[in-house]
Amino acid sequence: MIKVTMKRVTMKKVIMALIMPVLFAAVLIQGSDAFAQGQAAEDYKKGREDFLSFTPDGFKNAIQYYNKAIQADPNYAPAYAGLGELYSFQGFYRYEVKEDYEKYYIDSYENMKKALQINPNLEPVQLALAYTYLHLSDEKLAKSAAQGILSKNPNNAEALYILWAATGRNPSSPEIRKALEINPKLVPALIGLGTAYYEKRRSFNQAANYYRQAAEIAPSPEIHNYLGNALIYQGYYPQAIKQFQNAIKLDPNYASAYQNMGIAYYYMNKPQDAITSGKKAISLNPNSPDAYFFIAQGYDKAKNTQQAINYYNQFLHYSLGQDEYSIYVKTAEQRIASLGGRRQ
Repeated sequence: MIKVTMKRVTMKKVIMALIMPVLFAAVLIQGSDAFAQGQAAEDYKKGREDFLSFTPDGFKNAIQYYNKAIQADPNYAPAYAGLGELYSFQGFYRYEVKEDYEKYYIDSYENMKKALQINPNLEPVQLALAYTYLHLSDEKLAKSAAQGILSKNPNNAEALYILWAATGRNPSSPEIRKALEINPKLVPALIGLGTAYYEKRRSFNQAANYYRQAAEIAPSPEIHNYLGNALIYQGYYPQAIKQFQNAIKLDPNYASAYQNMGIAYYYMNKPQDAITSGKKAISLNPNSPDAYFFIAQGYDKAKNTQQAINYYNQFLHYSLGQDEYSIYVKTAEQRIASLGGRRQ
């Protein structure tokens, strides 16, 4: 796994600097013949249906259909927008778990640029653009794009979800409720609402309920991982481990699931299992501080002093400059001192 070297804020600035001139200088490229457009539209429709399944196979199939649409009609803007949208989701998922994500955002940009050059005014293009802004944490532009869609189509569930996500993610907001009334199977809305309860309300039972609904519709590694984390916070460790195992079955190289499974094992007082899972996680992705911390905790609990000190120090290295780890940092420093070691 290549270590992430470019922060997302830097990636965001690069992509936004490239997309914005395209928006203002976009020109409509002359369309292809009716037969080619019809074939492209058919492939695009199939691709978006697969995309909206939000499963690994669905994403894979969607890419194939979008590319078939482009082969049929190289000027078919929705197919480029579909690829841009899909790659932005993949980049966002990888960013969340501290895996290498830049390539996906760059691929998203390249396809969004092409869609905007061909026809920036189409609803699928604007919707994909709104998702891209949202995944780059530019809530202002995501909100603007979503509002533009809703001004013409007030019942676009995805635009309602994006508007909600870009304006505070209040679980009680009417936008998210309306989005799910229109489309009860809208997976990003279910995940988003689960995450809002998880992060804003610390209501882990509610979060788990929405994640579980999403997992039933779209069994993907990411959603099983979300659900497992919500179960950990409720103390349901065996059930959480089952969700992480489900994620691993779908993606044997999904480092975050191994990491979180190790955390669950630690809280079950199974330090060796915690160490084994954590080491598997860092073999796949060496960038996540959490794995190092709980490997260290496992060795600490197992009374292996030198290894505990070693992994506490590795945690401190990988967490450097990340404020969200301040409590873990304090614990690691205290344990290193208590174990007779020193910070490296």
